[in-house]
Amino acid sequence: MIYIGRSIDHHHYTTMTKTLEIDLRSAEGLKLNRRPIKKKTLCVVSIDEKSRKSNLDESRRSNPTWNYKSEIPINGNVQFITIEVFYQTGSGHQKKVGDAKIPTKDFMGSYSPEGHLNFLSYRLRDEFGDKCGIVNLSILVKSDPTTATTAIRDYGACSPQAADTGLWRPRSETPSIDGYGGRTVTGVPVWGVYQRQF
Repeated sequence: MIYIGRSIDHHHYTTMTKTLEIDLRSAEGLKLNRRPIKKKTLCVVSIDEKSRKSNLDESRRSNPTWNYKSEIPINGNVQFITIEVFYQTGSGHQKKVGDAKIPTKDFMGSYSPEGHLNFLSYRLRDEFGDKCGIVNLSILVKSDPTTATTAIRDYGACSPQAADTGLWRPRSETPSIDGYGGRTVTGVPVWGVYQRQF
């Protein structure tokens, strides 16, 4: 059994094994050397040594769509997952456009109700730390149905990091390609029902 979560103000405690259902949906404004990318692209999610790779978007646009859904296990001590976007060269090799590190607190734990589909958007950074686009994904936290969990207080809350830095915003707002300052992009949790459009 993997224990995830801890007692917080004696209001909730969770013990369960986690599996993430991740949908690598799309990207916006991808740039290579500060210019809109015009190459085939794919997206990879990594957790520790485990990774899942999307299909190749062959549109050669800076706003690719993958809609690649997969499941991947996550250990209780993992603090971040990594999303990377790659482009394919003419010779078939894959080179990185940029990546984003997503805090697990953005989609599981005290501030995200289990079983709810979270729509998230994050700023991608290239190897020099420059902005090179935004990646859009959804994450559903699944669990072992035989384990128990208490109710989570305040489903609409955000993590302390997001509150302190102003990185959290309601999903009803239109995502901005400029994002907010700093190296960590705008995580955009969405609670409740699945939305057809993103």
